Amino acid sequence: MKDRIVIYVICTVALIAISCFGLYKWFIDGELRLDTIIFFSFILAYLFNYIANGKMDIQDQDEREVYLSKRASGLSYLILVICLGIILFVTEGTGVLVDLKNIPLVICFSLSLVIYPMVRAIIFLNQQ
Repeated sequence: MKDRIVIYVICTVALIAISCFGLYKWFIDGELRLDTIIFFSFILAYLFNYIANGKMDIQDQDEREVYLSKRASGLSYLILVICLGIILFVTEGTGVLVDLKNIPLVICFSLSLVIYPMVRAIIFLNQQ
């Protein structure tokens, strides 16, 4: 239980720090830093994955099929994120996150990082 609280605190502090930095740069310098959106999405996805992960025992064939289905959806999600990341960096022509200019593509990439873990976390919280 104590470990869970520590992870929640660390993720919350990281999300607040990233958000504050991005908002500071936006309001003070007038610079919209798209890398803050990506880093925020990574931390938020990690937090949702941490919330959604539970201990599951595979006891019979039906549970195995459910497990394989979940693994397939997770793999599909991973492939989607990788493809969007490749498209983002190929179209931008840079690997430096600060130099990204394609705001809609960055938002799509960031949302793709968060959607699947968020859905898993919502389902996990509804089952409790």
